[in-house]
Amino acid sequence: MLKNKQLIVIGGPTAIGKTAAAITLAKKYNTEIISADSRQVYRQLNIGVGRPDTEQLNTVSHHLIATIDIEQHYHASNFEQDALDILKNIYQHKNKAIVCGGTGLYIQALCDGLDDMPKVDFEIRSTLNKRFEEEGISFLQQIVKENDPELFKTIDILNHKRLIRAAEIIIQTRKPYSYFRKGRKSNRYFSSKFFCLYNTKDVIKKNITIRVHKMFESGWLDECIQLYPLRHLKALQTVGYKEIFQHLDGAYTYDETIELIITRTYQYAKRQLTWFKRDDRYHWVKNVEEIENILEA
Repeated sequence: MLKNKQLIVIGGPTAIGKTAAAITLAKKYNTEIISADSRQVYRQLNIGVGRPDTEQLNTVSHHLIATIDIEQHYHASNFEQDALDILKNIYQHKNKAIVCGGTGLYIQALCDGLDDMPKVDFEIRSTLNKRFEEEGISFLQQIVKENDPELFKTIDILNHKRLIRAAEIIIQTRKPYSYFRKGRKSNRYFSSKFFCLYNTKDVIKKNITIRVHKMFESGWLDECIQLYPLRHLKALQTVGYKEIFQHLDGAYTYDETIELIITRTYQYAKRQLTWFKRDDRYHWVKNVEEIENILEA
């Protein structure tokens, strides 16, 4: 029976230790983990997305890691349905499940459902795409910043796809994109307990620096060389891969690329924290012991 089921939510910035915390809890409660990471879901992305290693994947059951082909479009709505289906199966024989990741929108979709967004005239989208190709990303950033400052604080301002999506809604409706993200939450049969792992800025920056260097030592550059012919795909328009592709095009030296990735990853981590701060359901914790204490209280 699907009664008295609990979802343990572990969010937080990149390189903060979410996977290790989730595995500790999954072992303690004899349950499974759903990854809420918009890039780990792709089969062809491995090193550069911080995917759990083989040992970690073998320790407890993980879901929605390396399940989608890189050429497929995968959105929060897809994640919502996939994760709900997986949870239903887990809850047939478990009372707790864990969702772990840094993609706040995916977590929100799973726990609350998604708002119904207005349909956009194809001509608006086409015009914005054409202007982006001709002028670059700055005009999109300006549209969102001027018309939806709340969204601008949390959106990935280097992701032109997300900026175009926001800009087209703004132009179509003459309302902020955020206006349509405040709808009624969907009823779920499970309860959710929210945790956000965090630390000082210095610790986060140090963790990111260590992780990026380890990724390069593990063959991230070779991974990107293999993916280079597919660099136009949406899944590869993400921090790290974009900079390495630019390095392969001669824009940056090897050392410059590493430093740029560290800087932009840290900027992304700050945006992740801003996203989670908007939701007062999150308990802010520094380690898994604090999570366990709250769960057992």
